Amino acid sequence: MTDFVHLFRNSAPYIHAYRGKTAVIWLRGKVLSQAAVQSLVADLALLNSLGLKLVIGFDAEEAEGARLDSEAPIDTTTMDAILARIGHWRSRLEAHFSQGLSNSPMHGARIRVIGGNFVTARPAGVVDGTDLLAQGRVRRIDHQAIRGHLDQGHIVLLPPLGYSVTGEVFYLAPDHLLVETARRLDADKLVIIGDDPLPLTDHQKELTAFELSQCLSRLDSEQAGSRELRAALAANDAGIGRCHVIDGQQDGALLGELFTRDGVGTMIARDRYDTFRAARTDDINGILALLHPLEEAGILVRRSREKLENEIDHFYVNERDGMIVGCAALYPMADTNPPVAELACVAVHPDYRQSGRGDALLSALEKRARQERIERLFVLTTQTAHWFAERGFESAPVSDLPPGRQQLYNYQRNSKVYFKTL
Repeated sequence: MTDFVHLFRNSAPYIHAYRGKTAVIWLRGKVLSQAAVQSLVADLALLNSLGLKLVIGFDAEEAEGARLDSEAPIDTTTMDAILARIGHWRSRLEAHFSQGLSNSPMHGARIRVIGGNFVTARPAGVVDGTDLLAQGRVRRIDHQAIRGHLDQGHIVLLPPLGYSVTGEVFYLAPDHLLVETARRLDADKLVIIGDDPLPLTDHQKELTAFELSQCLSRLDSEQAGSRELRAALAANDAGIGRCHVIDGQQDGALLGELFTRDGVGTMIARDRYDTFRAARTDDINGILALLHPLEEAGILVRRSREKLENEIDHFYVNERDGMIVGCAALYPMADTNPPVAELACVAVHPDYRQSGRGDALLSALEKRARQERIERLFVLTTQTAHWFAERGFESAPVSDLPPGRQQLYNYQRNSKVYFKTL
């Protein structure tokens, strides 16, 4: 019970953050061929019920071990087979989303799945002397119509097909189609559910676009998972804020990736996912949540919300995906020569205390102090003296404190004093 409550409470910030946002999901054919697709649909339905707007694209390329080359011709026989597979999985997905048995995850969901001719296509034409026949390219996406359905709470189902003004149907490479759809919708996320990406990224869960491109340069394009990662890089280039690649064979991976701080797949963020910045007034709740356990333990002096609001300009925070996981404060002392400042309220969330965030916060505050021409930092601590000593702080008597700070020194706490010259 305790674990459930803890996990559910920790997912709340993500539920708030995702409500009203748009995500484009790509279900690879290999995922569709798994018996786990029913659980995956239940997880997608849950996301929809939490207010995340979903466009779900799919393909059936690997349902029978086949992979379609976007530069290869598609003749009538091949196109008929493609249409049969797409029709089969579209019907199956619609059926799964229509479930509503009592005592099942889908009970009471009442989800409306919408499909249609949202994508206008053109023939790929003749490339290097070869007519690609039914191979198509995206010409236009009716993103306003898609957005209208999303705003009504519908899930939009997008097969890898497009229709021409002449009434023809063309196959569209799903990675190109879904990246373009995400771009036109200005989607917040592209989520690709396919092969496990972690073995290809040396089990790194967060990559920059540059790191991903370096990784892809070392991979064989035929390796399982490489296409998913290439699509993620294309999404980044198209301006999509975040792209997640997750293992479709891991039950619950979609929820684990989106609702836990460290996720279970690989994420490529266009903006900085893990940032160190000056605090704002809307960070106060997050800072208070960090400080409260340390205040209860007597490690930090209590600060009221009012005091924190008045002193917010002195604080620096480590923000991770919208959550404050670390903080520290810098208080320059008036009329000191050489200029001196107090370092205070250094706190890191328990889940991240072994990941170097304390060092990163200290580095950020030291940089800020140098910018303000501060030459020495001091800190008062009761239980973390060794941590500061290991980072260049040296023990000093209370008498070395600036006069104004000496007057406020609490002899009952008996805090140790440490100084560091910058």
